Amino acid sequence: MRRWALREDTGSAALEFIAGAIVLLVPCVYAVLSFGAIESAQFAVTGAARHAARVYVEQASPATATNLARRSALVSLTEQAPQTQSPRVTFACRGACLISGGSVTVRVAVRVPLPLLPQWPAVRRFTSVSVAASSTQSNARLGVAG
Repeated sequence: MRRWALREDTGSAALEFIAGAIVLLVPCVYAVLSFGAIESAQFAVTGAARHAARVYVEQASPATATNLARRSALVSLTEQAPQTQSPRVTFACRGACLISGGSVTVRVAVRVPLPLLPQWPAVRRFTSVSVAASSTQSNARLGVAG
């Protein structure tokens, strides 16, 4: 004789399905939210860098160009991705930026907080992702001396 008897398989399929779905669904939803926030910020920094470079080459003096381009990049970031942190805008010129044949490269970098994670200063480095983009615009104005 057998010491153990075959037991009936009387589990609760609905409960097992719900438990399995939660184990699989919660990480997938979090991944979609995280990737969405990162992609949104990527589009924002790309647009901000492109717009700032265009604003830069249209100005007459380097000081005005830097000020207006930085301001336009920050406004663009605020409108498109308000959840971003620590925006940094840097400029690099090849040749003279504001004369014909010169070009400027604008780099915009931000930190994107990951959703549902605390943003305390001590852990912000681990709960956010850095996103950056750059854009180069050449100055095609003819006959303009800077």
